[in-house]
Amino acid sequence: MKVLAINASARRDGNTALLIRSVFEALDREGIETEMVQLAGQTIEPCKAC
Repeated sequence: MKVLAINASARRDGNTALLIRSVFEALDREGIETEMVQLAGQTIEPCKAC
C-alpha cells in the first residue's frame, strides 16, 4: 500500500506539512510507503483546451 498526501498550503514547510510528516512517521513504522507532493511554489495553469 502507498499513501499520497498533497499539501496545497501556501507555506511549504508550515503546519500542514508538519502534520503530514507526523502521520507519515506512524505509517512508516507500519511499513506503509508514503509520498508527499508540495504544491507551494508551483505554477498551476488552467486547461488550454489542447
